[in-house]
Amino acid sequence: MKEKREPLHGVIVPAITPVKRNDGVDKAAFGKVLRRLVKAGVHGIFVGGSAGEGPLLADAEWRRMIETALEVVGDRIPLLGGVMDTSTRRVLEKIAALRDTGYRYAVLTPTFYIAAKTGSEHLRLFDAARQAAGDMELVAYNIPASTGSTLAVETVCELARRGWIRCVKDSAGDLQAMKVLVQRGHELGLSVLAGDEATSGEALLAGADGIIPVCGNVEPETFLALYRAGAAGDPDGVAPSLSRRGSISSSKSPPESPGRNSNFCATRLADPDARAS
Repeated sequence: MKEKREPLHGVIVPAITPVKRNDGVDKAAFGKVLRRLVKAGVHGIFVGGSAGEGPLLADAEWRRMIETALEVVGDRIPLLGGVMDTSTRRVLEKIAALRDTGYRYAVLTPTFYIAAKTGSEHLRLFDAARQAAGDMELVAYNIPASTGSTLAVETVCELARRGWIRCVKDSAGDLQAMKVLVQRGHELGLSVLAGDEATSGEALLAGADGIIPVCGNVEPETFLALYRAGAAGDPDGVAPSLSRRGSISSSKSPPESPGRNSNFCATRLADPDARAS
């Protein structure tokens, strides 16, 4: 029987994954990123996602990433691991690795490259995933720009009705769909997390339970303030944080890449010529 856990909520930062010149995970730099986020007071950390570029890492480096994260974060705050991949078999292998390592949450998109696009395909994938997950909790992740397919609101709600998920991260950036998802999802006890930063303030004001902001790697405090204002239904409080978020996201690279001693990610954040230097 699965352990009853508090629903995921608040600011869950999708941690970047610093790598060395050979694309191996920079364990020391990654540890600094994670410790900084925990110290800032975020509500959770998501590793191996889009910001963490989990699908781009070699299998051995992906394992190094998930093991390092668990060593550093432990059970102080929820730690989510991304298992996105190109086939059901590869997804299930990653779920097994997370389970055996000691994770409690696995984040799953539809398979991609040859995209799984229909609701029935998505349900089959999540059925296989929940059987492999054991006591782990699955988190559905809708990011059409990366997967080439959309987890429809009805499919997400069906996953919740069947008891296969209790949380969804939606990064589609469709505010109207987000509002429908919040309304219908809450009726089913579903926690809805907004992954699109540009609409995150409006999503919180519409009732979203939290945000997953990549720029939280740079200034977690800004997004903690945004969450507090949004959760309180305070649009005047949301506005300054969104303005600051715009400044962060429009800058060419993060200021001093805080917490990192590596200049690289698998797809670099800094100057395109920096890696060659």
